Amino acid sequence: MGARAYLAAMAAAALLPVLLVAGFVLNNLLDAQRSAATRGVLESARAISLAMDQELATAETVLRVLATSAYLSKGDLAQFRQQAITARTGDGVFIALYGEQGQQLLDTRVPIGAALEAYADPERLRELLAGTQARVSRLHRSRDGKALTVIVDVPVVVEGERYLLSQIYTAAHFQRVLAQHKVPDSWIVGVLDTDHVTIARSHRVGEFVGRPGADMLRKAATEVAEGQIRHPSPEGIEVYEIFTRSPRSGWLISIGVPAEALDAVAERAVGTAALGTLAALMAAAVIAFVLGHRLSGSIRDIARAASALGHGEPLPPYQPSLKEIDALRASLEETHAVLERETEGRARAEAERLQLFESEQAARQLAEEQNRAKDEFLAMLGHELRNPLSAISGAVALMKAPSAQEQHRMHAREVISRQVQHLSRVVDDLLDLSRVMTGKIILDFKPADLAQIAANCLAAMRAAGRVGEHETKVDLQPTWVNGDPTRLEQIIGNLLSNAFKYTPPEGHVELEVAADGADALLSVRDTGLGIPKRLLPHVFDVFVQGDQSLERAKGGLGIGLALVQQLVHLHGGSVRAESAGDGRGSTFTVRLPRIAPPDADSAAAAASAPLRRRLRVLVVDDHEDSRTMLRLLLEQTGHEAVEAVDGIDGVQLALSCRPDVAIIDIGLPGINGYEVARRLRKLPTAGAIGLIALTGYGQDEDRRRALQSGFDRHLVKPVDAERLTRALVEVTTTPGRPAA
Repeated sequence: MGARAYLAAMAAAALLPVLLVAGFVLNNLLDAQRSAATRGVLESARAISLAMDQELATAETVLRVLATSAYLSKGDLAQFRQQAITARTGDGVFIALYGEQGQQLLDTRVPIGAALEAYADPERLRELLAGTQARVSRLHRSRDGKALTVIVDVPVVVEGERYLLSQIYTAAHFQRVLAQHKVPDSWIVGVLDTDHVTIARSHRVGEFVGRPGADMLRKAATEVAEGQIRHPSPEGIEVYEIFTRSPRSGWLISIGVPAEALDAVAERAVGTAALGTLAALMAAAVIAFVLGHRLSGSIRDIARAASALGHGEPLPPYQPSLKEIDALRASLEETHAVLERETEGRARAEAERLQLFESEQAARQLAEEQNRAKDEFLAMLGHELRNPLSAISGAVALMKAPSAQEQHRMHAREVISRQVQHLSRVVDDLLDLSRVMTGKIILDFKPADLAQIAANCLAAMRAAGRVGEHETKVDLQPTWVNGDPTRLEQIIGNLLSNAFKYTPPEGHVELEVAADGADALLSVRDTGLGIPKRLLPHVFDVFVQGDQSLERAKGGLGIGLALVQQLVHLHGGSVRAESAGDGRGSTFTVRLPRIAPPDADSAAAAASAPLRRRLRVLVVDDHEDSRTMLRLLLEQTGHEAVEAVDGIDGVQLALSCRPDVAIIDIGLPGINGYEVARRLRKLPTAGAIGLIALTGYGQDEDRRRALQSGFDRHLVKPVDAERLTRALVEVTTTPGRPAA
């Protein structure tokens, strides 16, 4: 066997395990890619399931809010019917009310007094009224047989009487909800009820809606809540059927993906990895071929040198290569030198030994470099194999990945922070809307400059980064109204938020406050997406928004404008929306009764009264960071600050240090802030201490309770330095309070 063949055999033996491992890795990669693609489809199914659950949950929420209506308690069904019509969650949806005996008392589709049919299923009615839980019916045909419907039933008790509130959806409504989720055209999406009857479908709707789903899918979904099967679809193609069942409604969402498309994604990724592996193996083969050629050439040179030495001829030229061959060449040259001249041979032998040492060092360095190159190659191969796997995990699992970069984690935390703030605003709007609709909100009317409130609101939004890249134009004329400043700011904030949300970056938003006869006029104009004419009459209805694709891009629940209208009406005013259509911007105009401005001299003096002296301020807060930062802020503005960590400590410090002002948190350990205020007001020196509540509780009831407990001012966290300074001025310059 020649040297080249022997080297090739060695290379093949070394590469065989690599080939086996590569095959195993590629097979696992194929499975992982297919699993990842399947997980992506499952996430889409979960998203559709969540959208369906949100529709049903919204219906339940609307029915439970309607159950608290004062009109229902009074038995005023005509007014209650108007409320129910307003509260419906979509076109083609209607609300019905049934009595305990199954008699239908109200149907939003027909006027009061029209003949109404009794509840179709008395046994189901008795089961529902026996409990308190809402239930979703299966898909069934309406009594006239014209429509397929799903009913959300909520049992309620009003004034001791049991009723059943029902919201009826047609199957077409859920078909529209399904259409809002953009999926590839090749995917076959189906929504099935608890009886495995199709409610909505992405393909061949008329043929499948209202009919049972595939038996194979029914059997698989009976055993597990989520999973997949492979089978031929009714369209005659082989599909992977990925399904998930909603734990809330029990509905099954299935997505059929052509097996060829799903496999192709995995095969492309594996093909890329296989090509990379093949290229690496080919490179190794080329390297082995080059080294074998070099080795065989060196051996031929040595053979020629030995032949020349045997014939007494000069040695042919030689290029050093491997250490062993170099040694053999040196031996030949040494023998040749001895035969020629002994002395010259010794010197030459010494030179050859030095050359051997240098060759050994060079060979060792070459071996180390080759070993390092091998490690780098393996690391790069691992990196290239992990890259697709890392991308598959997706943004949802980013924060769970142990190898995620910190800037990605920080970005995820920033996203979470922004969404938490958004959810907080949504919850506040929902609570306010519920109180407004049930007549439980309390307004604190006082003279207020609408222009100043608008300016403060815009400044707060700008500071929070909510103005973005929009160009704002402001024209604010001092205009006074009798209203609740907090609710007026909420009205302006919702209108500005809508304008910034639906106006593209670098668009224009205009804010104007002016007097118009006996009215105060507030106008918000934008150059944004506009309002379709069909939507304009309903823009102030609850849960109404624009195009659903925009909804997904812009967010929100569609309650902001409804809340604006209710608050404006409570102030005795009106609000109007105008738009020339899609892409042509919109204008919202609020009119409120205008009043004469208060005495300018007294108002200016109260607003600009400076705090000319150093105050001793007692800070009572159990949160160390909040307490420390407030102390530093007070000291920065020239005051002396004393800290207390709980209510009892705060009362004792008030007795010993006799502060001018006490700033007290409400949620304190031991005794709460209300009790601290009451105890301080019982002290002989109570009149000399100004009390300020600084708390996270900001509802109207919290403000009223604080003032009743003896506080002079109620501030909501977080509070800026300007507002805090103004409060210190107010509580230390109130007429009748003795100067400390």
